[in-house]
Amino acid sequence: MSEADLNVIFYTLFLLLGLPISYKYAKFTVTHTGMVLPHFFVSMMLNLCIGSIGIVGWIFFSVRISRAFTIGGIYLGAWIISISLVTLLVLLMCKRKSMIQSFHYHSSK
Repeated sequence: MSEADLNVIFYTLFLLLGLPISYKYAKFTVTHTGMVLPHFFVSMMLNLCIGSIGIVGWIFFSVRISRAFTIGGIYLGAWIISISLVTLLVLLMCKRKSMIQSFHYHSSK
């Protein structure tokens, strides 16, 4: 495997890492504070920030290879971030009720 192949793999893994990090943040904060909307928004912005950092890093690496390689990586990153944000939103909306119930359970003790 070439250096470019390894960088594409690590770039994709870095972008995909934003989803579990932002989900864990939202789950932890909602179950401890009970506030849903602000923490969902912050977790989505966290996911977007991780993706943006990944794309900027990709641009710095891939410019020396070729312009097509750079643009292809940017498109790949944009699609991964978009799918990750939609997945995060759907996952958080589905788990919202259980997170709020967990907050009420812990606060009533």
